Amino acid sequence: MEPPVTSPKLAEIIGAFETADIERANALFETAGGDQFAFRNGFDALGQVLAVMPSDHWRRNEAAFCSWVVYLCKFGQAARASGHLNDPDLEFDKTVRFTIVELLVAIHLGDPIDSADIERWIYLERTLPIAEPLTSGLYYNAMLAILVRVGRLTEARSFGVRAISAFKAAHHWHLEHFIHLHLADLSINEGHLRRGRRHLYSAKICLEKSGEAHGNEEQLSEIISLVLDYETGNFAHIPARGAELRTSLIEGDSWAEIFNQLARITILSLYFTAGRRAALAELTEFQVGYAQRHGRHSDVLALLEIEIDRLDHSLGGAEQAIARLDPDNLRGPIGSILLSGIRAALGRQNATLTHVAGPRAALNATLVEAAQASGQARRRLVQHAFLLAVRESHVAPFVENRETLSGLGSQLTASGFVRGHVQTGRMVRKVLRTVEQSYWVPERLRDLGVTHKQLRVLTALQSGATNKEIGRLLGLSEATVKFHLTKLYRATGVRKRGELIEITMGI
Repeated sequence: MEPPVTSPKLAEIIGAFETADIERANALFETAGGDQFAFRNGFDALGQVLAVMPSDHWRRNEAAFCSWVVYLCKFGQAARASGHLNDPDLEFDKTVRFTIVELLVAIHLGDPIDSADIERWIYLERTLPIAEPLTSGLYYNAMLAILVRVGRLTEARSFGVRAISAFKAAHHWHLEHFIHLHLADLSINEGHLRRGRRHLYSAKICLEKSGEAHGNEEQLSEIISLVLDYETGNFAHIPARGAELRTSLIEGDSWAEIFNQLARITILSLYFTAGRRAALAELTEFQVGYAQRHGRHSDVLALLEIEIDRLDHSLGGAEQAIARLDPDNLRGPIGSILLSGIRAALGRQNATLTHVAGPRAALNATLVEAAQASGQARRRLVQHAFLLAVRESHVAPFVENRETLSGLGSQLTASGFVRGHVQTGRMVRKVLRTVEQSYWVPERLRDLGVTHKQLRVLTALQSGATNKEIGRLLGLSEATVKFHLTKLYRATGVRKRGELIEITMGI
């Protein structure tokens, strides 16, 4: 990274603007970085310069415009920045610098990205100035995030690798750390948890070497760390951090995928530890925050509500709800993974299970197939799922498909499947323990003596399922379902299914 402007040089720039010596001020500003001023000198220094510029100076000078727009995005005002891009009164000739800022705004907004724009932006690489690696790095950074959002993950990773090379050439550790965070998140979504950890470690090293901190860099790293915790089944502590981290994304650096990722792990963790009502309340807070930060509601967050319905065996209106969402906003990894699970639960056999290749997709596919099988076939598929999961220590997919494990606990722990395989046996025990703990029973039902097994039957009953359908959903015999219903009748003091549903629906 080039040395930042010294205090006298910064004072000189500020003095030139304050004395209305605009031509000299512009020349000094360009010398100190121009459109890249913030990345070379820090956002605090840029804020001081912007404060003394004439109020409409950004309309007449491209470097000032680019710096102003980047500053707005940095501090949570991407929608306002987007409005400036379309200002009809811009007086300067637009160059590649304007287009790169356009890209940086696009990654901060939640709008669908037109395929024609993507191809236009990819073509832009040919015009990048060879002697300016920082410019190239900013371009590759933006393309990485944009291609992830539209589900072009292989291309995205390629742009990420090029961004790292460019920022290394520019000696810009601070910006390189963001690329490692992007690649960590992408790796985790694919299911490469160990690779994700390596990228997270590299991000922290880069940030430490840079010696810079302009906002919420530490919070961004914490979010990625929490995503790793969630995927390995350690989610009880996540909800307590959700609100503060959400605020950090609203007020500081953010991009649509990291916001959706934080929402996913926070809301699902809440569902598993505090129930549906708490999860939906938190989902509302995330939607409000997303709209505030990214200028619109998130279709991925809307899909999360349907995911909670799937976990509750209550997908009655799911088809209509999905039809109201914009499919272009569900093409990223999180939207694709959620949508594939919901479609599988709806029996959409011809739908692509997931657009995200990798260990997590293979594991999910196996668990979905196991849910549709029975007897020995189901057990063999679940065992195969554990063999797929053990390398990366995946737990979350089992919790998200927890009914598939119903009735298999003793068969898994006591069989030759784990005998002599220490790591696999440890993995099986952890998954079974985590799944057992993921069934939250409301306090009023706990006071009545209702167990989590009875709650599973009750939840399926509330969706309108028959005893036979409940047995199929939960992997139980019809006789076992009737046994649990009898216990529920006694605990609640009712005698009919309708009465049981009525008195427990609001709990």
